[in-house]
Amino acid sequence: MNIALPDIRPASLVGRNFGAVTTEVEEGRSILVVKNNRPVAAIVPPNIIERIDELNDREEDIALLILSIIRMATHSGHLNDLDDVAAELGIDIAELRSEIAEEDSD
Repeated sequence: MNIALPDIRPASLVGRNFGAVTTEVEEGRSILVVKNNRPVAAIVPPNIIERIDELNDREEDIALLILSIIRMATHSGHLNDLDDVAAELGIDIAELRSEIAEEDSD
């Protein structure tokens, strides 16, 4: 996929010519909007937003995979029982389950 470098436009110009800007974006151009020489917005075609969403999903998947690999590599074989951990933390599992059931029924 080839993504063209954005055109840089002042916000005032974009505001005055928004119709023309949207036409350019429909044609596949990306516009970087600047105010006082600082980037404040980007106007991009929808496929760019879809691509960003895909990349964010992949990034999350990779982070979870890395976490899983680290856990597998460092796992000692000892597992803690949920009831034991809850008791140590002062959490009543039955009460917690009851609260969750109430929230689910609302």
